[in-house]
Amino acid sequence: MYKLLYKPYFDMTDKRKEEVEKNLNEAERLRVEAQNLKEKNEKEMSEVRDKKDEIIKNAEENAKNITKKAKEEAETEKKRIIASAEKEAVELKEKAMQDVQAKVVQMALNVSSMILKEKIDRKTNEELVSRALKTLNNQGDNL
Repeated sequence: MYKLLYKPYFDMTDKRKEEVEKNLNEAERLRVEAQNLKEKNEKEMSEVRDKKDEIIKNAEENAKNITKKAKEEAETEKKRIIASAEKEAVELKEKAMQDVQAKVVQMALNVSSMILKEKIDRKTNEELVSRALKTLNNQGDNL
């Protein structure tokens, strides 16, 4: 009876036991593999986050540098424009002074010419000089 009943029963249970152990071993292997993949993925995600943070940091630094450079260039341009305007103002002032001086000289020559052309007495001479000075003052006020 052992051979007919027990042996096939024990063979069947042994096969079942081996199959269960095989499935358990396979499940454990898959669990370990899944755990390894999870750890690998977490490590990769961490590296990606670190790279992202580094890229953002570099972009912010570049933006600050670009802004700083633009401000410096604007400041330099502002100083250049101011210096140019000041130089132009000085040149205009000098030109105006030269024009005034030229007019004064011309008027003095005209007055001298008038005095020399006319043989006038002292009173007429004083009137001519007074008129010339008034003319100079009026022209000086117009500048």
